[in-house]
Amino acid sequence: MPLTWSNLGGTAVEEAKPKVIAAPANTPRAGFEYGIPPSGLTEYSQAVGDATQTDRRAMQTQLYESMLACPWAAAAIHAVSRTITGGGLVFDWDGDDQQGDEGAPEKPAEVLACERLFRYTNQREDIRQLLRSTIEDLEVFGDAYIEVCWLGNMPAAMYTLDAPSMSPLADQHGNITGYVQLTDLGQRAEFEPRDVIHISLDSPRSGIFGVSPTQMALLPITAWLFASATLKEIYRKGAPPNIHVDQPAGMPQPEVNRWLAQYNTRNIGPRNIGNPIVTKGGATIHELQAQKVQEILHTLDQKRDEILASYGVPPAEAGVIESGNIGSGTGEAQRKTFLINTCQPIAALVLEKLNFHLVARGFGITGWHLKFEEVDMRDSKTVEDIRDQRLRNGAWTLDRYRAEIGEPPVDGGNTAVLVDRQNLVKWRDMDAFSKSMIAKNLRGTTLEPAEPGGEETPVSLVKSAPQPVPAALQPGAVPGDDQEEPPADLNMEPTGDAATPPSETTDPNRPVRGRPDRETWRAYRSRMREALNELPDEQPGA
Repeated sequence: MPLTWSNLGGTAVEEAKPKVIAAPANTPRAGFEYGIPPSGLTEYSQAVGDATQTDRRAMQTQLYESMLACPWAAAAIHAVSRTITGGGLVFDWDGDDQQGDEGAPEKPAEVLACERLFRYTNQREDIRQLLRSTIEDLEVFGDAYIEVCWLGNMPAAMYTLDAPSMSPLADQHGNITGYVQLTDLGQRAEFEPRDVIHISLDSPRSGIFGVSPTQMALLPITAWLFASATLKEIYRKGAPPNIHVDQPAGMPQPEVNRWLAQYNTRNIGPRNIGNPIVTKGGATIHELQAQKVQEILHTLDQKRDEILASYGVPPAEAGVIESGNIGSGTGEAQRKTFLINTCQPIAALVLEKLNFHLVARGFGITGWHLKFEEVDMRDSKTVEDIRDQRLRNGAWTLDRYRAEIGEPPVDGGNTAVLVDRQNLVKWRDMDAFSKSMIAKNLRGTTLEPAEPGGEETPVSLVKSAPQPVPAALQPGAVPGDDQEEPPADLNMEPTGDAATPPSETTDPNRPVRGRPDRETWRAYRSRMREALNELPDEQPGA
């Protein structure tokens, strides 16, 4: 019976059979891979430099136990795996312009089939658990293996494989020919290259196997374990002081041993805190030094920081809150550094393998790719303020805004607008709005805008002809040279009898109310002319 989607519980479609992309042929290479002997890698000869299969498995067992014993290593590994997979694994089409779902094509049958595989990965794990285990294997061992079970030419299930028990088979050039799993109980399984998705971290000398952060942090992890064990023993004994006992001369050794046994019973341990040390026969006790608990705690903090730095996890992401720590940055800054420098590179490695082995080769999907959905951990008010600002300055359209909050698009929502304090303008009308604002501001002035042109034509201004300058304002002119009589609008008090109206006097030299007399006016013009003549021709700095 031919294999169709309906046989797998899906809806029958015509184009059900995926287009399988064949693996490219291995091009011959002349170079050799680091750590592989001339005989290649076999299940019994997994060489890494001069190490054997047994040594490599023992090393990976040590890394696993170190991670379990050191809480900071476990916290860093969990922070990386949970942050990457927090939003889930989703499909996205290659032409997505981040403007919402408008214009997105319908998901083809192959994409729907791959999503069904993610919804039911196997009887024990879902896709999120499988990916978290894969990322944690990368952080502990440097390598992770995913088993792909095929139904015909399509992947039907996926399982995680134990990394320490897996052995890649390769020739001396590093070309993979298969995989073998050999457990501690003697169980053995063989896999074809297409049955295993092998993901490895970066290695300084390349090679088949990756180098994990746990392996690079093994020294600070070991130091932290010894310091923690020392502190545990100190508190287990009740933090006793370091003392020196000077027994009297001639005291037999059995009596010395008896005194030590009594001291351990009566004075060592949390229950004996506060019991006095009793001596007899002339023995004396001197305290050498107090327990250096604070130094041990400082060592633990120092090694903790080294461990977190090896994993690339900021203190805040591992649950360490240190206020006022210079250089630590805010929680948001630490998270951004964590996402960019630690999580995204590891997520890219996993996605590259999944997109090639499952999306391209497994289901023959083109135009779509897998990605990890991001989880926004910012404050909700901060997020909404940023969205509102982007909408108001025209960086986002209303449809993009609504897509961000899960709302459908609306009519006219794909047009960007600029919102200032009082106006709302479409960006496509910005040219006309700009010219209208210029015309509004120049209204009533001597500058009048010309007729607006097209969208590419800037606004031009027409300046009216200037009025002629009066003779009194010409350079070198003295105010009042063009009139013999004093001006009537000078704000001066009369010098004569102000009570007599001007119409009742016939004396021409008698001052008029509000005017100086003629002699004063002539003296004023003469003094003004002399002052103007004394001025230099050019002012300094003019």
